[in-house]
Order: sequence, then C-alpha cells, then structure tokens
Amino acid sequence: CGHGMCGSDAAAVNGTPTLLCKARIADWAQPERTVDAEGFRRTGSEAGEPDGADGLGVIELAPLPGFAVDRDLIADIDPMLEQIKRLKPYLIADGVLATTEDGKVDVLEYLQSPEQLAKYETLTTCIVCGACEGACPVYAGGEAFVGPAALINQARFIDDSRDEATRERLEAIDTADGIQACQSVRACSRECPVGIDVGEQIWQLIAQVKEREA
Repeated sequence: CGHGMCGSDAAAVNGTPTLLCKARIADWAQPERTVDAEGFRRTGSEAGEPDGADGLGVIELAPLPGFAVDRDLIADIDPMLEQIKRLKPYLIADGVLATTEDGKVDVLEYLQSPEQLAKYETLTTCIVCGACEGACPVYAGGEAFVGPAALINQARFIDDSRDEATRERLEAIDTADGIQACQSVRACSRECPVGIDVGEQIWQLIAQVKEREA
C-alpha cells in the first residue's frame, strides 16, 4: 500500500516500531552479525560478507513491543483502544449551542478560526497504530501507564476550542497511571509514522495540568 493511513500493520523491524506498508528493504537491511571463535561479533567484510550496496542484509521482524501477541506479527492492541475509549475520545460540546430550536444539529455553531484549528490539527492525523506505545519503555502493556496514544487523543480535544470538557479531561489524565507515569524519555516521538511530536505534546499536557493546579 505504502500510504500509512490505517495503522493496522505496525510491527517491529530490527527492534524499531514502524508501519510495514511504508518500510523499504533498502532502509532496513542490516549486515548479519556473526560471532567468531573468540566470541566477538563481526559484521561486513570482517564476517566474510560482501561490501557495498549488494552486500547481504538481515531484517528481523517481530510483533509490536509492549503488547500481547495474538499470532505471528499480530499484536493485541485492544488494551490501548480501551484506554482511549475510557477517556471519551469524542467532542463534548455545549448541547444548547450545538442544536437548533427544533433539536437539529446546527453545524455552524462549530465554526472556529484557522488559528484555533492550528492548535490541534496535527493531532487529528494520529492513526492509532501503537508505534508510540511500542517505543515507550514505560507503557509495557498499559497496566502502569495509559500510554502516549491515549494522551495524544486527549490533547487533541483539550486543545480544541469547541470542546467543553477541558477541566474533566485534565483531571482524568492527572493520575498515577496517566501523565504522572510519563518519564519524558520521548522515545514515542522518534517512531511516530505521521510525524507527531508525541513527547512534546505530552509535556504540554503536563504543563497544562500544573497550570490548572496553580
């Protein structure tokens, strides 16, 4: 496919979470590491492999780290989806302003300026692939940390001028397994296939929570 739009093919290539549909062999092939009689690892010409672009390469595929494995390369991402669902991943707008007198939805009430849209537009590109969760050393299944994907989802609505539940959302993530569990390693930012700076966004959430508490 090569589009990287659905996020359903996230896996680990040479230990790095990524989307298989966008992974190119030339980018990931690595010289096979061999161990000599003395126990030292050798690669390339030292291991008797040819040099240059035509050299031998090894690609190791594995299921997405941090999740239970269903089979083969299929990881069980249901815990991640449940955590996102628990935090209400939808717009909570003022019901009075959002409807007309006869009870119909008035979409014009949801208008916002380009500046307001710019605050969260990048976050709407998240495809919930789980690459950030697989890269996070704290997530590890989600029992002690809701994970960067759930936090990014909440940031998308917290920064949305139309949403009326900012206080409730900040309270929901200000928990021991929420932003308090984040150790700011920022490994989540390096692997995002759509280019979201996940670590920076989480840091901004932390700043918003502290500002609310001040």
